[in-house]
Amino acid sequence: MKVDMAESEYFSIGSIVSCETCYNQKIQGEVLAFDLGTKTLVIKSAPSNKERNQHDVRLVNLSFVSDVKIIEEAPEGPLPPLPSINIAKINSRLKHNLEQKRRLVNSIGVGVTQEGQKVFNAIFKTINEVRWEGKDIVVMDEVLIKPPYGLDDCHIDKNGNTRALEHVRKIVQKHLAEVESQRNNDLRKSMSPSPASSSASPSS
Repeated sequence: MKVDMAESEYFSIGSIVSCETCYNQKIQGEVLAFDLGTKTLVIKSAPSNKERNQHDVRLVNLSFVSDVKIIEEAPEGPLPPLPSINIAKINSRLKHNLEQKRRLVNSIGVGVTQEGQKVFNAIFKTINEVRWEGKDIVVMDEVLIKPPYGLDDCHIDKNGNTRALEHVRKIVQKHLAEVESQRNNDLRKSMSPSPASSSASPSS
């Protein structure tokens, strides 16, 4: 479902609106701008990071909105001035987000085992400088982890040192211990009798 708008409909700058997207996301805030041609609504709302003197600004495509309501009409009088925009901060955040996306894409191994990917993910949570080199995991250009990605498969690489190797081994060891613990828990659950079978009386 999407909102159908007549050519004459518009949203006044400064009015408070509430939108519900087709993904059941609710957005409420002040209208900063509205373009009827593209059905794009710019809404300023309370900051998600709870910081004072900051706001979240969202561009809402009304083609993907299931419901929109005007909570409060814009006050009469001259339009409020547009908020200042820190272009440098926006560019910095954009660059950071692109780098994060690139890191996430590069974190997915090609043709590697599920166990190998889990070891990579465990290291990735702690150390940023980790990448795939074929099916090998390279950490900080100092430690190399080869399949099947166990403790004995961690080796010093290039200009690495024992300290870096021990640090990576501790991360891998902790991960493998958590995997083993989870496996034992799952095994105990599968072997324990179900409530239905334990409460059933023997047949005569």
